[in-house]
Amino acid sequence: MELFDRMREAVTIDPEEPLTKAIGELSKYKTCLVVMKNKSYVGIVDDWTITTAAAEHAAKVGAVAVRASLITKKTSLLNICRLFASGPYRALPVMEEDRLIGVLPRNEVLTVMVGEGLLDKRKVEEVMERQFPRIEVKDHLGKAKQRMQGNYYGKLAVTEEGKLAGVLTAYDFAAFLTRPRDKLPFRKAKVRPEEIEVSSIMREDVYTIKPDASLKESAREMIDKDVAALIVESGSKPVGIISARDLFSCVVEPEEVGLEISGLDEKDRMFAGDIREDCRKFINKLQKSFDIEHMFLHFKKYGKKYSVHGKLRLRRITYTASSFGWDLREALKSLLDEMEKIANKGKQGMLHRKKTRARKSERWVE
Repeated sequence: MELFDRMREAVTIDPEEPLTKAIGELSKYKTCLVVMKNKSYVGIVDDWTITTAAAEHAAKVGAVAVRASLITKKTSLLNICRLFASGPYRALPVMEEDRLIGVLPRNEVLTVMVGEGLLDKRKVEEVMERQFPRIEVKDHLGKAKQRMQGNYYGKLAVTEEGKLAGVLTAYDFAAFLTRPRDKLPFRKAKVRPEEIEVSSIMREDVYTIKPDASLKESAREMIDKDVAALIVESGSKPVGIISARDLFSCVVEPEEVGLEISGLDEKDRMFAGDIREDCRKFINKLQKSFDIEHMFLHFKKYGKKYSVHGKLRLRRITYTASSFGWDLREALKSLLDEMEKIANKGKQGMLHRKKTRARKSERWVE
């Protein structure tokens, strides 16, 4: 089956509709909703965009829509992988002569990648991210809400005494937050949602994978379970996370990816050149000490406040960071500073482990 034979029907929604309607539609179609105003494209909405927007249940769809890139039947597989790597999208809208003809789901692209042998050579432990969002089973949803807003994965690993106890997904969290207040659990006790424990809405069935599994196996598991990421588990403990975005990034040649920036609205795109220049300086600085493959940045605006989430992929490890600020460039600067600290800390830890192994080796020889 050809790639675009795998398209699905595009389900549209008006930007003035409430979020509650969007969540109800998403539960039926499991891809994304394309937000259209008359015949003009506004963006897409899925479980991740709803959760990260931190909007109230009375908010309008247009307030949380993300302007994902449009593709056509002429868009190459490589470019499609690049677009999916740039944002946590469930699907991308497909256009033909300014007409919306469908959406191409993420899982269908993964299926093609598996069929073409693009994920055969590497293992999960080479690509997985060791810094991943987690939360304790007894933490409250207010804390979970903050953690969910600052990550790419659409889920939080829930732990209890260091061991994996469950998972909190973006969709479940969004559905909970947009539920009418009189239908929330514990309403008779007058408990605010922010005070409810994570264990109340988490899923105990967690989709996991082992560090030594192949990327092909991880892709098949994501496709079978219809999830965007898998918790990497070893000895009943979470040791990392691997996402569909990581798999797409592996297919795109590092020299072609370089720097990917997404999420800027129309008013802020005038600063794209300055942002790119700041990032290039940052990359050039770090290349003196690190083998950098590529870097992704995703911006989101909440009223007058900006958030920026970044991912820096090195040869054998990936670092992520997030930042918020009232000024676009200041939010970016804060993110780059944090990412540099994380990378340097990781390098120091790696050098320490090498020295420790060397000392053990010397004692063994003696």
